[in-house]
Amino acid sequence: MTEGIAVAERAGTSGELAWRLAPAGVALGSLALGVVALGHRALTVDEAASAAVAQGSLGTVASRIVHDDPGQAGGLLLLKLAGTIGDSELALRLPFAVAVALAAGLLVVLGTLLLERVGGLVAGLAFAVNAGVIQASREARPYSLGLLGVVLATLLLVIALERGGGWRWGPYAVVAAVLPLTHPLAASVLAAHGAALIALRERPDLRRAGIALVAGTAIAGALLVWIAVDRADAPDGAGALDVSRLGHGLLHPIGANPVLVVAAAAGLYALFGRPGARPARWRGVLVAALIAAPLVALLLAALVLPVFTSALVLCAPGLALAAGAAAPLLTPVRGLVWAGVALLLVSAAVTTADRLHEPPDQDWRALAAAVKRVRGGNETVVVVPARAQAVVAYYEPDLPLIAHVRGSGGWVAVAADTPNGAIAAARPVVRTPRYALLRQFAYGDGLRLQHWVRP
Repeated sequence: MTEGIAVAERAGTSGELAWRLAPAGVALGSLALGVVALGHRALTVDEAASAAVAQGSLGTVASRIVHDDPGQAGGLLLLKLAGTIGDSELALRLPFAVAVALAAGLLVVLGTLLLERVGGLVAGLAFAVNAGVIQASREARPYSLGLLGVVLATLLLVIALERGGGWRWGPYAVVAAVLPLTHPLAASVLAAHGAALIALRERPDLRRAGIALVAGTAIAGALLVWIAVDRADAPDGAGALDVSRLGHGLLHPIGANPVLVVAAAAGLYALFGRPGARPARWRGVLVAALIAAPLVALLLAALVLPVFTSALVLCAPGLALAAGAAAPLLTPVRGLVWAGVALLLVSAAVTTADRLHEPPDQDWRALAAAVKRVRGGNETVVVVPARAQAVVAYYEPDLPLIAHVRGSGGWVAVAADTPNGAIAAARPVVRTPRYALLRQFAYGDGLRLQHWVRP
């Protein structure tokens, strides 16, 4: 009898330790998925442009942020940090993969507070294996920091609500205030936090919560106005929003994974429609609003500003929490929860593998190497659009880049989806009566290299 009790106690201790290590395990798994072949893919135009801005002293980078690009403050500072490691693709992207890994680990903690242990673990796994999140972690873009900001701010909110406010509202207010610096769309989750407090309005201890939220929102709002004014004329290639772009953008938070969509819908039902859900209604409001707030904010911003629909990946934490909330629906049947998790993981593995093996849309590394190899001594090199010069200069810094074709001929690198579109884009930098297009090569579906010569 004594030995049986001792074995049970050891098993209980081991199980408790495993649950405590779950956030670290999910974070390490997320990091592993993010760094697989991280340095093999060529930089994009946006990554190279941001990396170029992040060069120089810390004061120089800060000055550029203030005067030129406040909306990417967090991402540019992270790139500056990455520059201390090295200038390879791996070094530039690694801090962003770490940011997503931290977000995955913290999401397990957040999910545990909101949905108990099993729900928290499912939520963390759903987030870590989401193909859209993995793609964001593998790019030196501000989406990774935005995801971390969303999860951290929401976690601090829930900790203060669950364990009592007091001094805990201070860190929350600080993180809430700086959310726009991680990514402007990340600030939209403050509306989700406000919705959760409204659902808790009958609690008598919410005065400090309201003060912290209002203070953080006021500062975040001022930052957003500053960012919006700067964003109005940003030459970064973002276009007007249409149904096609919106539909493509919605694939990012769901990772093109139908199992995640079904699980999230079931989780929202469990939070709102299932009998007994009313006492925890504020949790359902928070989770649903975390999904809806970035989408609504992006649609409103698109009315006056150019937007990138890929930023909708910031809906992913809310979707992962909703998927975790579906766990109670499966617990009555033994093993059904883990069968559901296995199905989610298999479906995510298929979509993730498809994305990782997908050839790059624009292979600037191969193009730059080709230009250096074939350019004649009296031939010039032009890049369209001009902001793509940074990515060519990253791979071949010795290539002289100019604005218009001159000399005996020119090599024109054009970011365009079709050959005809590339020709139309190149005409403003080529005097067509003087030069004729000899040949055109493709380096991915969205990149062309043209050789213009004197007839």
